[in-house]
This record gives sequence, structure tokens and C-alpha cells, in this order.
Amino acid sequence: MPGVVPPPAIELVDVATRFDAVQSLDGLTLTIEAGSVFGYLGPNGAGKTTTIRVLLGLVRPDAGQVRVLGLDPRVDGHRVRAALGVLLENDGLYDRLTPWQNLEFHARIRRIDGPLRAPRLEELLRACGLWERRADRVATFSKGMRQKLAVARALLHRPRLVLLDEPFTGLDPVAAAELRASITALAREHGTTVLLTTHDLAHVEKTCDRVAVLRDGRVVATGTIDELRAGGSDAEVAVGGAGLDEAVLAAMKAEGIIAGYALRPGTPPSARVTCGRDRRASLGAELVRRGVALEELTTVRASLEDTFLALVGSKGTP
Repeated sequence: MPGVVPPPAIELVDVATRFDAVQSLDGLTLTIEAGSVFGYLGPNGAGKTTTIRVLLGLVRPDAGQVRVLGLDPRVDGHRVRAALGVLLENDGLYDRLTPWQNLEFHARIRRIDGPLRAPRLEELLRACGLWERRADRVATFSKGMRQKLAVARALLHRPRLVLLDEPFTGLDPVAAAELRASITALAREHGTTVLLTTHDLAHVEKTCDRVAVLRDGRVVATGTIDELRAGGSDAEVAVGGAGLDEAVLAAMKAEGIIAGYALRPGTPPSARVTCGRDRRASLGAELVRRGVALEELTTVRASLEDTFLALVGSKGTP
């Protein structure tokens, strides 16, 4: 019905999972709306892989509630796995088969039969740039070519939810850009929900609607990328003008007005300073009061990497 909001594609509430002495997930709560491209980030060991296994019903959590497309993977694991498209670290391709044969094998498993199968296989192989290599054995393929074929296989049955774990591994810049465009089209044109994990934060910035950052089995931040950037406790500000010198900046730091600075000599001198966001509005007036002929005062837009490292305490990679 028009105006009816679809239920979330993924809901995790207070999910906890322990492996022996290791607490992999610790009260994980996360909601991913249908039709979004969602980035799931965290340092190695934060619990990203465990989360994916819980969503697939391959790991049973010790506590909490899980819903995937409205289903509980603990009870309906087979239905969940049949409904999802998945790309994990191991591409799971058959080296002795051709791209066409690989996709045809999985199409049969997915019961894509009759007149629908061949057009769908051709569509996917053309989309991932492997149509001309459709009769070659996968054993002869590069890592990037294998990755593109694995992504095509994940999309074979037009799933409503796709889990992509490091899909950009081995892709050259052109192929990566094409994959980003395909992921965006899935959400915009077909309403497909995409959960994306990757070590390359540049792909997240260019692809994802929303992001969650995981640390020690818990979500420590979630929102749009701009919301995450704005949520930091400190602002970085570029300042410049005659009279800006070491003495002025050192005094402001000693008085707690700024948290740190990096002075750059020049004409006029400039600096990057960090200060609490509550101090940002009065920073210019404070510099002028101390004799600086202010010519520049610009808040520096934090990169997603800076934000990520601040949230996880600079440990590990996403």
C-alpha cells in the first residue's frame, strides 16, 4: 500500500555471543532499514564476521533477538540463507568450471529454470565484464575477475538483502567503480538492502547511505557519514593571520581554550588547531583579542578515516 513503511531488513537487539573466553558480540543492537546501502565497520576482531554468521543462522547467539527480513535465523535459517545473496571471504567458485557453468550450477540450486535462466546469466556476465570469458575456466582468472564473478553469483536470484564481505578485494579502480555503481543501483532501482564490510573507507564514503562502527562487539556509532563526522568531541580548525605565533597558541592551550595545535610559519602564519566544539564559535574572537589579525577561520572536514580511528581508539583496520 502507498505510504506503508517496509519493516527493517535487519534487526539485532542486545545480541551476545561468546566463544570460550572471548566475548565476540556484547549487547549488539543495530537496525538496518530496507533499501539502504549500509557500511559495517570495525577493527579486526570487533565482531563483524560473527555478526554475519549470526545473520545467516550459522552461529546461534547466547542472548538477544535477531530478525532478518522478518525471520529468526535460529528458527528459519534455511529460509534466511535461501533469501539472501552472500559474498564471504572465500569466493566459493569452482575452478574447473567456466563462469557460465558456475552461475548455471547455482541457478539450478536456486530453481531459476526454463526461459529465465539463460537471459539472467547473460545479463550478469555482461554486467560484470566477463561475457567474453564465459567459456574459460575460472582457474585462469585473476583475483579481480573471480571477485566480480562471485558478486554476480550473489545477485543471481535477485535477493532482497545482500551481504558483501570485502567485495572490492582485488578489483582495479575501474572495476571497483563499476561495482560501486552496481551496488548503488541495487538499492535505488530495486530496493535491495546491502550490508557492506570493507577495509577501504573510500568505498564506504562513495557508496553507503549509513554506517555503523563496531568496537569490542558493540556498536559505538551509527548514522550517515556526515553525522559521524559531526559527532566527534573535537573540531579541527584552520586559522591564519598576522600575529599568530607559538606564544599565542601555547597560552591558549595552557588555558584549555584549544586542545592542540600545529603552527605553520609563513606570510601570514597559519595553524591547525583542535578545540572542543563548544569552543569553536568563540575561537575567532579569542584570537583577535590576543592580537591576531585574523584572515582565515575554517573548520576542517574530518575524513571518515579520522572519525573511524577516533571511535575505535586507533587500533586495527576497519
